[in-house]
Amino acid sequence: MSGFANVVGNLSPLPELVLWRDPVARSGEEAMAVDEALLEWGEKPVLRAYRWAEPTVTYGYFDEEATARAIFPGEELHFVRRWTGGGIVDHRQDIPFTLAMHRRGEKERPSSATLYRWIHGALARVLRDCGVECVMLDGDAPDGGRACFASPVTSDLVLPGGEKLAGGGQRRVRGGVLHQGSIQNCLLPAGWDEMLAARLADGHSLCVEAELFPGMNARVAELLASKYRTEAWRSGVRHERTSHAR
Repeated sequence: MSGFANVVGNLSPLPELVLWRDPVARSGEEAMAVDEALLEWGEKPVLRAYRWAEPTVTYGYFDEEATARAIFPGEELHFVRRWTGGGIVDHRQDIPFTLAMHRRGEKERPSSATLYRWIHGALARVLRDCGVECVMLDGDAPDGGRACFASPVTSDLVLPGGEKLAGGGQRRVRGGVLHQGSIQNCLLPAGWDEMLAARLADGHSLCVEAELFPGMNARVAELLASKYRTEAWRSGVRHERTSHAR
């Protein structure tokens, strides 16, 4: 079981996951396509640690590019629409990660709020182990606008003084949940991702290959051509998750 059931109630770790240190610096569109391909793969939960190929700002599925550009006027940035929700995120100084989890036969799965709190609870322990003091919010902070790191919300991680450290957006589909996370305003040592994997799962394997599973690159290319590099996607057309026979 790749599993949600063991997360319900006591928020226990997953049985296992794959920690994928993606060695390829990705454009924003490619990063989004890779994450969707990971959720489709479904063999095991995947924690992906990666880096951006260029200065990038992402905006949530229900936001608009014009709103994002208005927050960063006149700057040479690449703007990309995410498949997940959440606000507008400046990724120029962040540490990004993705967690793709799948369900196989479970009748129930935890709410988005429960999963968000579980992921950030594990991340908070990692940050503290790395010497970064943090607090998990019990409620939304005062609204700072659509810029994600100006408006911490419930279960986000913040410094004791209130500056946001970690936030994320989620996408729920019938087969699983995708969590796209961003860590900012702190420095983390090499190996922080393995520490997080150990908090999220009882066991994990490490992959450093450019292609996590056979056919991944081909599927990413398909998603780029059909969705993430299209004008329709950039302009805010709603897309349902496309089926993909494996």
